Amino acid sequence: MKNKMLQYLASIFAILLFAGCDKNERDINLNVTPVPGMFAPADNKFIKLKPAANLTETFEWEQAKAEDGSLVLYEVAFDQAGGDFSQPFYTVVSDNRGVNNKLTLPHGELNKIATLGGSAFFEKKKFKWTVYATKGTTVKKSEQSRIIELERPGGFATLPGEVYITGTATEGGDALANALKMRQLSPGIFEIFTKLKAGTYRFVDGIAGTPTSFYTFVDNGVNVIGVNGTNDFVGADKIMRIVLDFNNINSTSAEVKSVRLWYCQGNDFWFTLPYTSNGVWRYNGWTVNLQTVPWGLEERYKYKMVINDGTGDKDLWINSTFGDPPGQDGQYPSSVAYRTIDLNRNNGSAFDFSWKFDRNYLTQGSKADFWVSLRGSDGVYTQNYQKQ
Repeated sequence: MKNKMLQYLASIFAILLFAGCDKNERDINLNVTPVPGMFAPADNKFIKLKPAANLTETFEWEQAKAEDGSLVLYEVAFDQAGGDFSQPFYTVVSDNRGVNNKLTLPHGELNKIATLGGSAFFEKKKFKWTVYATKGTTVKKSEQSRIIELERPGGFATLPGEVYITGTATEGGDALANALKMRQLSPGIFEIFTKLKAGTYRFVDGIAGTPTSFYTFVDNGVNVIGVNGTNDFVGADKIMRIVLDFNNINSTSAEVKSVRLWYCQGNDFWFTLPYTSNGVWRYNGWTVNLQTVPWGLEERYKYKMVINDGTGDKDLWINSTFGDPPGQDGQYPSSVAYRTIDLNRNNGSAFDFSWKFDRNYLTQGSKADFWVSLRGSDGVYTQNYQKQ
């Protein structure tokens, strides 16, 4: 009897629990109002796009209201001036991953939007934009929309697939066949770490025949990319980081002041790596002494680069791709994927996004050589070490 009673009570509890869950599901409120109006930019605003100047445009609108007072997310849609947003050609979530009732777009992104909307170089064209408010599966399009007129700058109809640096100022000299390859970061964007000396240099899209030649110059305070010219480099030799963005016709450069190995447990740098050539820094013959911690010898390390773009020295941490790197004991020389460098993270915390030595290979007191390779021809940037 007792067991039957327990089974009966359990059945009643399950029914009540199911009914409660079903009620909660029915009570979920996804009602949300559409965005009632726009603040900025003004209707029919004209913008002459200058991607190289790093300018931005801010889109703002009134907040939508969720009936239950919870969070509303936003997405901005762009369509042709005569469109009805049934098939917008471009959409993007607002700032703060869709939370803010504001969207900040750099001119480079607006140039991309104008391009996708069919605008040619130097063409002025009007587009319509509006905002969608969403809550769960509910999506409400604002009844309001505005026109924005964009004028695209000049540019390159065809983006180069490869770019090299050559000239008397470069490490490869003036012979086209010896030009140094830049790394493609993404379509149209190329980067190189290299030493320049007094002389001239230019960029080319090939190392045979008669390639297209590019150079950089200052236009109203902005470094832009031109065709069929050369650059002069004067003064003492410098290690440089140069980036060319053919999408936005702009270039940036900075002097690399130093590269140092950071030993995480010591909370200090072991040494500065001298630059050798072609994007490689190397230090030979360091005696390894790892500090003892409760779990053994602490093996984590990373690197820090100091660069100066003319506005002062800045730290650029050379990180791994692992927040908490896996152990490498018995793995030397480790995989290329493990040794790959992430230059975009710039994480200066003491231990995070570091690498780990193979302690079976790099034994206490051994001497080793260490290097960082930022060569464009390698495809990926890596770091490594080797016992002498």
